[in-house]
Amino acid sequence: MRGLLSTLCFFLVSCALYAQGGYLLLSGKIIDKISQKPIPHAYIGIMSKGTGTLTNEDGQFFYRFPRIASDSLLVVSVFGYQPFQQKASAFQPNQKDVVIELQPAQLRVVDSSYIKSFEARNWVSEALRKIKKNSSPNPYLLTGFYRESLQQNGEYVDIREAVLQAEKDPRPKILVPQKVKALRGRNFASQNRSKVMEGYAFPNGASIVTNSIDISIPEYLDGKNLYDYAYELDDTITTYLDKQVYRILFRPVSAGIKAARNGIMYINSSDTAIVRIEYDFTPEGVKDVLKTSASDKMFGKTKRDAKRLYTCISYKPFGGKWYLQDYRMLLDTQFEQKNTQTLGTIKLQFVATDIQKSNGMRIPETDVLIDTESFTQQTVPKYDELIWGNFNFVIPSEAMRQIVNGLGK
Repeated sequence: MRGLLSTLCFFLVSCALYAQGGYLLLSGKIIDKISQKPIPHAYIGIMSKGTGTLTNEDGQFFYRFPRIASDSLLVVSVFGYQPFQQKASAFQPNQKDVVIELQPAQLRVVDSSYIKSFEARNWVSEALRKIKKNSSPNPYLLTGFYRESLQQNGEYVDIREAVLQAEKDPRPKILVPQKVKALRGRNFASQNRSKVMEGYAFPNGASIVTNSIDISIPEYLDGKNLYDYAYELDDTITTYLDKQVYRILFRPVSAGIKAARNGIMYINSSDTAIVRIEYDFTPEGVKDVLKTSASDKMFGKTKRDAKRLYTCISYKPFGGKWYLQDYRMLLDTQFEQKNTQTLGTIKLQFVATDIQKSNGMRIPETDVLIDTESFTQQTVPKYDELIWGNFNFVIPSEAMRQIVNGLGK
């Protein structure tokens, strides 16, 4: 009898564990409660587990999470809005029509006297000094979704996507601080792409957007370079996850600053953590960045004029530290050939969808894969997301989906 009871208990426990296994998914849209407009680049996920994804340009999302985490809080957060928090189990299993409305936060507007008395450079200096304190001191592995796209006069003509893993090791005396490999990937190449933009792509895009300040101070603000910029508190103090966030504007102090940027640094007032940096390179700064042998390979001999180079890097809290949430870049270039002008727009994006502990050797150096040229080229006339399996990804926008109309048969 005792043996029978033991067997029965084991069976019941096994059934319970099996029932908890697998994944649940939610998909839908995140919108502004007042305007009812979609909110792009909003984070949605279970922060306590380190998993999540972002909405696309149309405010749409697709989020898959382990069933065992269904009693955890699902969080939706974006700057300038009150966060949404609710147990994941409150939604219907595999619900595909979720609409989450975010309430705009009450922003604090300050007067000019407060701005003048605010020590903006000191806040930036302290935030940079606290990068190591606010970041993980141990190795970790980021799994995330990568997308690299090319638009020709607004039409998508090349889209490369992948699930990437980036291993970071902030410990001192580590020779290889970051390794990147692709777990799976694909490439949509339209036949509508003009020859004038042949070769127009970042050869190391995946490496660029998986790197961030969680290891060290960015070069353009390190040491004496900090004084290359003037700093001023913006007149509107925003919020993130119900915490006050200072928006500190920075601009070059002179025209001679190399690779100069105009931007905003978002600093959390409670722990002085940098939660976002976004900037545009100045016209002279764009030229400085693209004065390399690699740029010649990108542009070829076609007459061109780089119009804009923009970067936005956001961070999210996990386990008392701050980690890369997403990294976006945009490059606009005007090409001219035979009196015909073509605007080429490159967009790079990496979204960290999972954070795990690491020993610094989860990715062997022999497995490092960064070159997106090796991604499988798609020929089927549909945009199928099944390729990603249980990995989270960013839903393609409706404009992106139109690329399948120009694929070769």
